[in-house]
Amino acid sequence: MDRNDVVLGSSAVHPRIVRQRTELVLSQPFFGALALRLNIREDPSTKTFWVDGETLGCNPTYMETLSDLEVRGVVAHEVLHVANGHCWRQGARDPDRWNDACDYAINPIVLSSGMVLPKGALVDPRYTGKSAEEIYGLLTQEAKQKQQQQQKQPPQQQQLQNQQPQPSPQDQQQPNGNQAPKPGCQNGTAPGQSPSNPPSHPGSFGEVRPYKGPDKPVKEAEWKVAVTQAAKAAAMRGKLPGDLQAMAGEAVRPVVDWRAVLHRFAQQSSPSDYSFAAPNRRYLHLGFYLPALHTPAIGDAVFVRDSSGSVFDETQAQFDAEILAVFHSLKPARLIVMDCDTRVTQVQIFERGDSPDIKPVRGGGGTAFVDPFNRVAEDGMTPAFLVYLTDMVGRFPTIAPHYPVLWASTTPLTRARKAPFGETMEVIC
Repeated sequence: MDRNDVVLGSSAVHPRIVRQRTELVLSQPFFGALALRLNIREDPSTKTFWVDGETLGCNPTYMETLSDLEVRGVVAHEVLHVANGHCWRQGARDPDRWNDACDYAINPIVLSSGMVLPKGALVDPRYTGKSAEEIYGLLTQEAKQKQQQQQKQPPQQQQLQNQQPQPSPQDQQQPNGNQAPKPGCQNGTAPGQSPSNPPSHPGSFGEVRPYKGPDKPVKEAEWKVAVTQAAKAAAMRGKLPGDLQAMAGEAVRPVVDWRAVLHRFAQQSSPSDYSFAAPNRRYLHLGFYLPALHTPAIGDAVFVRDSSGSVFDETQAQFDAEILAVFHSLKPARLIVMDCDTRVTQVQIFERGDSPDIKPVRGGGGTAFVDPFNRVAEDGMTPAFLVYLTDMVGRFPTIAPHYPVLWASTTPLTRARKAPFGETMEVIC
């Protein structure tokens, strides 16, 4: 017996998992090769399934409510969580929302590969092709908008809505909200579960957990190599669908910290050189007349925030924090923060020595990138550089300015529109 077929203890892993993993090796080699990298553990304390980058846990009681094809699909689903790096990238995000975002990202790939998932699997065409980070931002934005709408309602109406039962994702996917219970279930409740002890939330049949080991960078690198090798092996057998091929390429793409790129760009755009006008005093007493590093006061640091509503609040907040960090480290003549949808909607100017308090984004509507560049020229600003935070969907200027421009794209660079000038970095928070 393979060592992966042993639980942390003496009992063997559920034979259905072993059988469906073998079926994946034979029929879906990409999933099968990666599934063999995971230790399998029966875990009665969990509600459904979980994966953490090293171990695949399952509740045998819940598994008995699934067909063989559904078990196979769930194993493939959990494998994709790790292959996509979801176990490494959660960070400080809300675990339940991150889990939903990850499910929305990978479920269409599992289904397009010809596999079956349990009823109620989270699938939404709006999220197809997007990364888990993008979907998380959309879910967060939608939750905030819903909360704001509820706050605007009269208290009596809020109380009435709270008393009304809300349909689950499974109900929303079935005509008239009707859904046949799974075999072995009563009223959609798995054996051994009471209605008061359901899975983590409707539509969830697994949990992606952050990897807790001390060797996280090593483990992540190993999985990237494994994904590449599994994709090549599956392609040689002619069993790597287009969706999987694209996902594998995206999963192994190196992730660059956009904050480091931003600070590097700002520093390189700031004039500094060695000059004899102010000699280096450190060596004068030795009789050496050497040049000193001369950093004249740089011009305006201009930051533009896309205020059309396509950039999420959390991303805006993190961008604002980096704006302040650049201001305090480089000490530009002025810090200029503009908001723009189709036109500039707000301009904030801070002088050197100020303690900037950046106001929330103001705007809404369409997107065009022309007006901020016009405003720079019309108002006589002297930018050392300009950084534009946007999803890259809009009308670009036709003429490049004389100062450096950095486009901070909230859309992954593999899908973002190409700017006609300047550098572009990917901002995924």
